[in-house]
Amino acid sequence: MKTQKTYFYAKVSLVIVFLMNVLLLTHTYALKPERQYAAKPDVVGIKYETYKIKVNDSVTLNSWVCLQSDLKRPFIIVSGSDAGNMANSLGQAKALYDEGYNVVLYDYRGFGESSDFKMNPNMVYYNEFSEDLNKTVEFINAKFQPKSIVLYGLSMGTIVSRMNVNSTDIIKGLILDSFVVDPKLVVERVLTLRKKDVLLPGNVSEYVQSNTIVVGKPILIFSGLNDPITKTDDYKEFLSKNPTSKMVTWDCSHLQCFTSMGDDPNLYVVEVNKFVDSL
Repeated sequence: MKTQKTYFYAKVSLVIVFLMNVLLLTHTYALKPERQYAAKPDVVGIKYETYKIKVNDSVTLNSWVCLQSDLKRPFIIVSGSDAGNMANSLGQAKALYDEGYNVVLYDYRGFGESSDFKMNPNMVYYNEFSEDLNKTVEFINAKFQPKSIVLYGLSMGTIVSRMNVNSTDIIKGLILDSFVVDPKLVVERVLTLRKKDVLLPGNVSEYVQSNTIVVGKPILIFSGLNDPITKTDDYKEFLSKNPTSKMVTWDCSHLQCFTSMGDDPNLYVVEVNKFVDSL
């Protein structure tokens, strides 16, 4: 495992992607998918294969699977935020791939080159996105027979990842960046901060309730101390119920831990390495 590594190349190569991320995250806490990719993995030096993942007869997902020569290394499946598409996660994918992980990026229905899906742009998420991740896990498990899978969610993607963590024993752990532990709080805070009404699925209370009981698998949470939407204090009960969980905080805002925690070494990736090595 590489513990001392400079990520200068990755971040220079991804400056356009990062700027796009900042722009999108500045203006949305609801759905804002993009069809065009700002970059693909080869632009940042990642070898990858494109796979179409069938969810059902009407829905197919686009995915980029970034494989190491050693398929026994853990597979990390990245579930992105509510804006853009999987290209927004190339920075994280590059850092994880350089550490020797097999990395899987996929687009939810209605995002990138996945199938069309009619969406209300004021929704925070759709339950169908959970099905998309579930089918992605099934596909990866069947095609590559990984020894272990770690789910990695970003903002809205934390909801999707949390919903699926116990779907199969091959999933060994969960990484949550800007964890939406209670979507109802997001609705309240967006209304207060942005004067904007955002909407939730009808069964959101079931998801909220699931976060008040023991998850049963190790969890790593990244939380920005200045995040106005997913606040560090939101996780007190969750952490108390899940003693195998760990929270890493940083002096930054929503989804900024990755770009704020340093380059040499990247402390964010150091924490990921420690977590995955402990599984």
